[in-house]
Amino acid sequence: MKKIGGMGISLIVILVVFTIGYFVVANKISYDFTTDYEKDLYDLKINTIAKNAKIYGEYNTDLFAEAEDAYITVDDLARQGYVINNEGVVEDPRDEEKNLNDLKIKLTKKDEEVTVKVLV
Repeated sequence: MKKIGGMGISLIVILVVFTIGYFVVANKISYDFTTDYEKDLYDLKINTIAKNAKIYGEYNTDLFAEAEDAYITVDDLARQGYVINNEGVVEDPRDEEKNLNDLKIKLTKKDEEVTVKVLV
């Protein structure tokens, strides 16, 4: 007569090993997906400022009358309505007590193309 109990025990051992491995790997991977939302919001705000500064430079060509480079601040964009602000203050999402108003932006016009660099 054959004994079939050994196969059931080995299946249980294999199941236990895979379950432990799964929880160890799942725990490790779950920490890799944590997101720094403040940094993401800051990067998004900087990209928005850069895009709006480019539009500002394209419509205000008198900025480049003397040189191909012009410097403006985020405060200039906020006062002109190119950046959404809270009563004149462009808030820094990383720190509620700071703002981005003093951040400088370099506009360069070369061959009728305006390029923007936010100087952070």
